[in-house]
Amino acid sequence: MSDDDAIRCILKAIDLHRFSDRSRFEEGHRDYERTTLEGWFLGALSLPRVVKRLGTSGEEALKRLTAYGIERPYFADLELKALSTVPGKDQALDKVRGIWTDPADEDD
Repeated sequence: MSDDDAIRCILKAIDLHRFSDRSRFEEGHRDYERTTLEGWFLGALSLPRVVKRLGTSGEEALKRLTAYGIERPYFADLELKALSTVPGKDQALDKVRGIWTDPADEDD
């Protein structure tokens, strides 16, 4: 592929991203649940994130995934097991203040 062809592909991808209908990624859209579950299957979302977004359990998320005909992620059993354990606490060091803080949640 020539440099010009590569640049055209990149610019086309940027246009598709900027101007496409992204409402299915927003809560309230009729395909939000399916899009969220597909994100889990593709590895873009973790099961804890899916559970939080859909307000359900891990087992229920797996049932809904199957109902949509979406393939079960290969790591689903590990994530289900991890949901039943006490999670660790993620923190980030605020270097300016010199203290550990809770990082912002991307869904908030």
